[in-house]
Amino acid sequence: MIAFDFNWSEPLNLVLILFLILLGAAQIWLLLRSSGPDLSRQKTGIKIVLNFLLWLIVVGFVLQPILRSTALSGKILVAGKDVPSQEVKRIQDSLRFCDVFSESNLKGKSFDTLTLVGQDFSPTFFSDLSQKIRHSVLVNRIAYFSGNAIQSISWKGIIRKGQIQRVTGSVNSLEAQWVKIKFGSQTLDSVKLEKGIQDFNLSFPVFTEKRTKVDLFLGDDQHKSIQFFARPLPPLNFQILLDNPDFESRSLATWLGNRGNSVEISTNLSKDIRSKLTLNKTGSPDVIITDPKNASNAQVKKALATGKSILFINLTNGSSDIASINTALGTRFIVKKLSNDETLPLSGEFTKLPYDFGKSNAYVTIPEYPVAVEKTNGKVAVSFVNETFPILLNGDSISYSNIWTSVIAAIHPSYESNVEVQAPIYKGFKSDPKFNNLVNNPASMIIGADTVNLVYSAINKQSADASYIPSQSSWIALSGDSEINVTDSLDFDDYYKSKVVDQFVKSRMLLQSGLNDTVRVSGKSSQPLNESRVPDWIWFLMFILCFSALWLEPKFN
Repeated sequence: MIAFDFNWSEPLNLVLILFLILLGAAQIWLLLRSSGPDLSRQKTGIKIVLNFLLWLIVVGFVLQPILRSTALSGKILVAGKDVPSQEVKRIQDSLRFCDVFSESNLKGKSFDTLTLVGQDFSPTFFSDLSQKIRHSVLVNRIAYFSGNAIQSISWKGIIRKGQIQRVTGSVNSLEAQWVKIKFGSQTLDSVKLEKGIQDFNLSFPVFTEKRTKVDLFLGDDQHKSIQFFARPLPPLNFQILLDNPDFESRSLATWLGNRGNSVEISTNLSKDIRSKLTLNKTGSPDVIITDPKNASNAQVKKALATGKSILFINLTNGSSDIASINTALGTRFIVKKLSNDETLPLSGEFTKLPYDFGKSNAYVTIPEYPVAVEKTNGKVAVSFVNETFPILLNGDSISYSNIWTSVIAAIHPSYESNVEVQAPIYKGFKSDPKFNNLVNNPASMIIGADTVNLVYSAINKQSADASYIPSQSSWIALSGDSEINVTDSLDFDDYYKSKVVDQFVKSRMLLQSGLNDTVRVSGKSSQPLNESRVPDWIWFLMFILCFSALWLEPKFN
């Protein structure tokens, strides 16, 4: 069957058709007018045939005829610009009977299966491809990443100060090397990778507020930036309940008070005599900081029963102290002794008791620090860290702040208006922010200039999901005091292009699923057609030959 790649509904195209008809008529009229009595009928016939042939070539070039048949080309492969020819050949041999095409020469081809290799395709390739191939064509992909390219990457787009930020991903490492997270010149975490495709998991406590950027390094090379928004910790009411005052508790109270928290220090000076020192205006305590001797204290038990948090510090004997805490509060901490030494070194100048927490699903531990947190009605935390105030006296306020920010974040009671967003977030790609403990359970949420509907969980009415497709690359306001960073293809370029290919393949799968449902209902199916076009070089050759014949014909008179 012959068809034409010509839009007959365009008015300008109809004018072009009229012009071609007038052109043919004008050619014949001019030939008949110019032919004199001395010119034989044979010569006149040759002129008319050559001019008519030229007119047919012009008409054919304008209309672009297509020969369509039901014969399929079967499987074809289109490789991205990032895939070496040797890799394309290897994949072609493994897929058998598979023809290889580039983006440019795919036009007019018909097939039943299209395999995309790699991810470096031109920006308009997928939109053009969607319009050209039939709905029944099966599209799949084979991922290909060059050496040291980030294949996947993920982190929390919004997080609280003091919480643990985790950066996970995978990379095709060309050699044994280190992957690192750096804040300026400071290395926050690092993992050694072996040669080959390797997964990595980096973590660090967030010590900043608002917009934050850290850098991901592979070996000595920087691989773009990790950007997220750090929400501040809401101020809390702390009560430090100890039998005897000490420098550790007073240093901690001062540090908490300087950060806007309310602190009440309650200590026993002697029998029936207690001292209370208040920093900032206090109310009912959200967190009680005490030692194992007060595990059975009625005030501690009452606070825990009402959902408050308890932090035990100043432990001296890990085994007996944990046993008394478990007995008094019903917790399930497991302790194991590591050494007979009095203390063991921790990160930096910190030290800890010669104990550690055993593995258990009943509680979680804070990375890098010997602190465990168990959730009951409230939260119970136990720290094996020795005195930390000497570090502060030595001038290392950053390390002191990091450890206590991480601990406070872990035992912080439930926050209001929690937001979880997985990053990176790319312009034009759907993101699924999750909300928890929202005030008054609103029906919608404003993200930037858009309003998205919230879908609340049938199980937990405090949890809601939303879907959002950002239309610009920038920091976008979310949930009052939060922002999300929407990036473009410049950040983790290989991963972004891979997501583009994945999105196209998934959209084709959804289209195929809908098409199959329609075919099952109607009982009809369509056979894809194979299209053959006249190559451009054939048109060029025909024009050259025809013009040459018209030029040479008078010379033979």
